[in-house]
Amino acid sequence: MIQVKAPGKLYIAGEYAVTEPGYKSVLIAVDRFVTATIEEADITQSSIHSKTLHHEPITFQRREDNIVLSDVNAAQQLKYVITAIEVFEQYVRSNNIKLKHFHLTIDSNLDDASGHKYGLGSSAAVLVSIVKALNEFYDMQLSNLYIYKLAVIANMKLQSLSSCGDIAVSVYTGWLAYSTFDHEWVMQQIEDTSVNEVLKKNWPGLHIEPLQAPENMEVLIGWTGSPASSHHLVSEVKRLKSDPTFYGKFLEQSHACVEKLIHAFKTNHIKGVQQMIRHNRSIIQQMDREATIDIETPHLKTLCDIAEAHGGAAKTSGAGGGDCGITIIRSDVNKNAIYDEWQRNNVQPLEFNIHHGQ
Repeated sequence: MIQVKAPGKLYIAGEYAVTEPGYKSVLIAVDRFVTATIEEADITQSSIHSKTLHHEPITFQRREDNIVLSDVNAAQQLKYVITAIEVFEQYVRSNNIKLKHFHLTIDSNLDDASGHKYGLGSSAAVLVSIVKALNEFYDMQLSNLYIYKLAVIANMKLQSLSSCGDIAVSVYTGWLAYSTFDHEWVMQQIEDTSVNEVLKKNWPGLHIEPLQAPENMEVLIGWTGSPASSHHLVSEVKRLKSDPTFYGKFLEQSHACVEKLIHAFKTNHIKGVQQMIRHNRSIIQQMDREATIDIETPHLKTLCDIAEAHGGAAKTSGAGGGDCGITIIRSDVNKNAIYDEWQRNNVQPLEFNIHHGQ
């Protein structure tokens, strides 16, 4: 039996701009996981068991390149699982390796006990956990970059709006600087060539760089209790592109801010990190004023203002509109004072740690 874990994520800076190729963001992996367990089947039938979706395993058959479930009604719910298997098995076949039957079980603790979403990137972690599990199952010994690319290819077959930063940090873990790739170019490669060929090529715009956090720096996470619709929020930002002067300035400001943030990491400079977190918040607030929806909701504003009053540098995390906010503090700051005031204002502290390693 093989068991692997893929962590959830939170954006620290560079959200929205990261949807454009070449514009960097900074993310962290957090110690909440999707876990994939796989074992070889001793019969000529494979199965998928998603513990969060179904009480019983669902068997499947392979028909050419496709996975066909015994329960067709479950296909939509399990689309990420199915597509990840299909893409990986295309790669296996292209390497002249015989496919095997297996039982795959998926479990998750990325949401709270009542099923509310924190915004930790569950679909990305599902894709990554399956690719990692199949990589070990077939003993392919793939690099992190290939695992990332296989998960991205599966993701692109399902949707196109994602920057795939959540996939990158779920693979590489820890702190990560990331910029996305030219999506049109990669999609064209997927349509024109084999999975094998797509993996081998350099993807224009892609940048993945692990970072080392400054000493004595901590990240505090607060949850507003209301989930965000990332798709809707990102779609609204796409609308803002119709004003190229505004959007171009936004991208330029975000790019400069995140580059300075990365430099602060590399020079072990907490104050520099905090300055750029605050600056990134102001850049997003400018976008907020142009948008028809709240990115920094009143609840998130309260979260940030409380943290700032206690010496933290705070902002929304990810698409905003709900979900989480983050605060960067020195480790000698009294974080319990922040947590206590958050709780008095209906913000739930999430005492997650940054997840390093496999």
